[in-house]
Amino acid sequence: MIPTQHDLDPCPAGCGAAVLWTTTEHGRPMAIDPTPDERGNQAVYRDGPGRWRSRSLDGADARPPDPWESTYRPHVATCTNHQPPLPGIGGRRRTRHAPPRRVWR
Repeated sequence: MIPTQHDLDPCPAGCGAAVLWTTTEHGRPMAIDPTPDERGNQAVYRDGPGRWRSRSLDGADARPPDPWESTYRPHVATCTNHQPPLPGIGGRRRTRHAPPRRVWR
């Protein structure tokens, strides 16, 4: 199944490409390239109410695509403005805060 222009939005990273927003098995949004691709690792389908859904084809327990699913690539794999974070630089750091100091009088 190929999405229509009505289903597509511009890339949030600003690369100028159109993306299809799907909902993963875990309920998270994922931007997908709008054309089917045999090299993709996402099985994409449209559910009864018309929402686009996706599930990963990677992993030991992943099943192959069902007849009603098409294979697509995640947009993060092809986006020209996406830069993966460098290891050890940036990102969120977990800091440990000391408990407030008690003053005994």
